[in-house]
Amino acid sequence: MAINANVISLLNSGGFSSSSVQSIDLSALTNTATATRTGPPTQREIARMAPWDSRAKPATLSQLATDALRASRLVNTSLGSGAGSAVTDPNDKSLFVIHNGVQKLQALADAAAKDGVSAETRKRLQDRLTKGIEELNDHINATKLDGAYLIGGRRLARHEGEGIPKGLLQYDTKPLVNGDLTAIPQGFLGDRRFTLKVTKAGVTTNFDINLSEMGTTDRNLGNVTNFINSKLETAGFESRFSRVETTVPATTKGGTATVQQRLRITTNSLETLSFEAAVSDTKRALYVAGGKTVDNATQSVVSKMTGLEGTDELASFTSDISAVKGSTVGARASVVGSDGSLYVIADATGKVNGQTPKDKSDVVWMKYDTTGQIVWTRALGSAAPAQGFSLAIGADGTLAVAGSVSGRADTATSTTGNGLDSFVAAFDSEGRDKWYHQQGATGSDNATHVQVGADGSVFVMGTTTNSYGGATALGGKDVYLQAFDTAGSVRFTQTLGTTGDDTPAGLALANGQAVAVWNESGGARMRKFDTVTGTASGATNNLAASTLSAVTMVTSDSAGRIFLAGRTATSSTANKLVGMEISSETVLFQTQTSGEAIRALTAAGDQVAYATEAVTVTPANGSTPASTTRESSIVGLDADTGVQAFSRTAPQLVDAPISIALAPTVSQSLDSMGIPQGTLSFGISDALTDRTGLRSGDQFSVIVNGGSEKKITIAQGETMRTLAAKLNRVLMRDGTAEARSLKGIESLVITPKAGDRIELKATDGVADALTQLGLEPGVAIPRPAPKKPGTKSVSDPPPIIALEMPLEGDVSDKAKAKALADSFDGVLRRLRIGYREISSDPTQVELRKQNAAKAAQKSGGNTAGVAYYNRQAALGQDALRRLGVVA
Repeated sequence: MAINANVISLLNSGGFSSSSVQSIDLSALTNTATATRTGPPTQREIARMAPWDSRAKPATLSQLATDALRASRLVNTSLGSGAGSAVTDPNDKSLFVIHNGVQKLQALADAAAKDGVSAETRKRLQDRLTKGIEELNDHINATKLDGAYLIGGRRLARHEGEGIPKGLLQYDTKPLVNGDLTAIPQGFLGDRRFTLKVTKAGVTTNFDINLSEMGTTDRNLGNVTNFINSKLETAGFESRFSRVETTVPATTKGGTATVQQRLRITTNSLETLSFEAAVSDTKRALYVAGGKTVDNATQSVVSKMTGLEGTDELASFTSDISAVKGSTVGARASVVGSDGSLYVIADATGKVNGQTPKDKSDVVWMKYDTTGQIVWTRALGSAAPAQGFSLAIGADGTLAVAGSVSGRADTATSTTGNGLDSFVAAFDSEGRDKWYHQQGATGSDNATHVQVGADGSVFVMGTTTNSYGGATALGGKDVYLQAFDTAGSVRFTQTLGTTGDDTPAGLALANGQAVAVWNESGGARMRKFDTVTGTASGATNNLAASTLSAVTMVTSDSAGRIFLAGRTATSSTANKLVGMEISSETVLFQTQTSGEAIRALTAAGDQVAYATEAVTVTPANGSTPASTTRESSIVGLDADTGVQAFSRTAPQLVDAPISIALAPTVSQSLDSMGIPQGTLSFGISDALTDRTGLRSGDQFSVIVNGGSEKKITIAQGETMRTLAAKLNRVLMRDGTAEARSLKGIESLVITPKAGDRIELKATDGVADALTQLGLEPGVAIPRPAPKKPGTKSVSDPPPIIALEMPLEGDVSDKAKAKALADSFDGVLRRLRIGYREISSDPTQVELRKQNAAKAAQKSGGNTAGVAYYNRQAALGQDALRRLGVVA
């Protein structure tokens, strides 16, 4: 069908002004009858219109949202008798069906972005959106267009991952001094000595480094590095210390840049360096992990405090734990390794230090060296929302994490019941996987406390609403105690409590026994179990001597002492602390705070410390308004007597979790010189399953040139190079995959050959690997070589409609709902552009011809032709206005 005669007449009449027009949009124009009518369109005319045509009077967003909530399916492949139903082009119909589905999703998001949405309604909208997005994405993936490509993701020239950190064999300290190469760091002065150990081929050589041996030589970085290097060189080692100078630009216009000096320690794969405190050169340190607010989202901050024995409150470092903007991260627990390193566990809803949650939340943990630098960050890699509650480290370096996960984590050893499930995972001291266990009871259960034995065995305590691990259910909410051997096999499971509701309080290990503490309706209880067989030892202690009616937290030390925080029968606040000797169950001391509840507890060496929340209200003073300051007050006590040893404060966010940990022997000299204590670790591991949340069995799909879908499965220990090799076996001659590494960042790059296309698809379900690799679903097609505009060849690639459809949506608050609605609006816009590019509707065909002619004339530089075209275009647009087709 040609454009109607009235429009052609107006275009040719020359009776209108010829202002320059860049483009003409005739997409609303349909047939002669529609164009010449002055009244509303008939139903027959509407049936030939696109569903976004305003004359078709589409349903309001409110009506669409109501329909979407009521209907069992979001995608309706039948257009009924409405807009687009009389169109015969299969491509047009396919796009119209997708448009209607996207518009329903947009309506749901828009409804969630309104003011006054109740929590119940928001949940209903979220559930419908989640199912609808999955349904529509499945439909888009199954839709095939004639002579065009439709993809749900983005069009890319190549697939390139964001990059995954991989350690280098060098360590840079933090800046030690400002100034030129002659500047002397304050921390290099005084009595500075430590032991440097170099291990090569299984043989360890000790170097006693004492800066006093430098005599009157200035202790600037160059001289100190020469002093240490001379010892290494004489012994035949290749590891070296060096000075690194960096310049920080001025923060103000016309300001002066800052020159900084730092140490660099470089080694090789054959030599391992360790740093230890010299005799009589140690001090205590306190680590605090608390909350802060950044961009209205909860983040965490880790601090190290020294100088605990004196009155000076020294902060060795403060380091933020931050998730990407708009996401949260909350530190839950922390422990100190034998070398003074700190391990922190946190719940995250967004990417943290390169680790991306697979679902709405994941558990991440980090290792900090004694100077506050992050050695590595690892993620549980749970494909279902997960939370971590407890963290422990054993004498052999085994790390254990325990918590809960809402759904199957998709590992070979995972089982799930209903609701929340317990999980426990074990790792080596560098965060590499050892084993993972998820087991669900028929009801809900979660692991709340974990401890690691001297041999690397793991003990977990938690709560369950049904039979768990084969143990008999007692009724109500039960407490369970479960033990695992070093390979992750269950040793035993015990159920503790009564027929009522019982809650776990804490767990300790001592003298070959696991000490479980829990609460019953009748009060607090403690009992010992053999760590191998699970056999109970002695009677249950009702803790009468402690006068605690309920215990809220438990900690222990290596000397066989256990410390219980809780409340008495006469108080509703858990502000009492009791120290006990485990073997005899003798009370060592009892103390109470001035009224604040104990929120964190730790013990190490000969001290125990607890944290409470201190609130200071400053009244208004003149023009200064009143203010409220919240801090964590941390008190250290002698572990035998309960006598106060120190008191410190740290900033704290209200309602945010707090964790504290004591390090009893930290090197004063190494701290002052900015050198980490312990074995120098670079976080190096080639395995992607160690460095990311990837797990064995995770997958993604590759489709080459529209062919069959090929699954790429991650193996345990998979490296970037082995993954690239797998991909190249699938791609054959149609593209290449390569592992790229630059400055400690490794990425995967997949490039199609000219004329070919490579599509990456996320795997359905919980085992998707793309996000962990920093890749996104989509189609990569090389951009064609530039050619003369307005020309077309039979060899031209078919048009590509890339919708960039969201794979998930979050409407948990108004701002997120608005952002999601906007993203759907973008999908609709891209769909309409694609329609104009491929539709066989005569109006669209004519529009494409005119645009091609315009491009050809502009390319040829024909001034007269361009002027003529612009004149005709202006006349056409004016004609459409007169006909009432466009505004």
